[in-house]
Amino acid sequence: MEATRIAVRYFKASGRKGVVLNTASVGGLIPLSIMESYGTTKAALIFFTATCKSLAPQIRVNAVAPYFADTPLVANNRLVQSYPLVRQIGLMQPEKVIKAMVKAIADESLAGDTLMVAMGAKPERLTFYDSISLHVTSYIVSGTANRYATAVSSYFARALDSFLGYVRRPVPYRQSHD
Repeated sequence: MEATRIAVRYFKASGRKGVVLNTASVGGLIPLSIMESYGTTKAALIFFTATCKSLAPQIRVNAVAPYFADTPLVANNRLVQSYPLVRQIGLMQPEKVIKAMVKAIADESLAGDTLMVAMGAKPERLTFYDSISLHVTSYIVSGTANRYATAVSSYFARALDSFLGYVRRPVPYRQSHD
């Protein structure tokens, strides 16, 4: 987040247009019991990215939230390799993450957005934050806590269902190289 702030200050001071790309993770969208701190910081980065929407169009801040990619850091991480979903469907190719990064930078309609990148599917823009923000504003204006709590839990439940369906889409079987 500090790197994003530095880049934003630079773009503002120089009067230049710019794009900042944050790297989040699906670990910021679903609870991963194997990496609680990691997931928490990635969730914070996704929300931070969303708050940067107001900087557009001069400065666009976006993020990608990839599933585990087949990189040396991940491939050699015993903790990640022990995660049931990784054992079940394997690791995603890094090229898929790179394509999503290029889209997040090049697509001028994206600002304050996070693209979720998973196996077997195209990068998908996260939209449930927009709905939650609308309901938070409604709660603040109306002062009705129950309506807010119900709406937020409903949106999170639907978002989690959608995400789990997205991640669990069938992918070609990958044989182990052991």
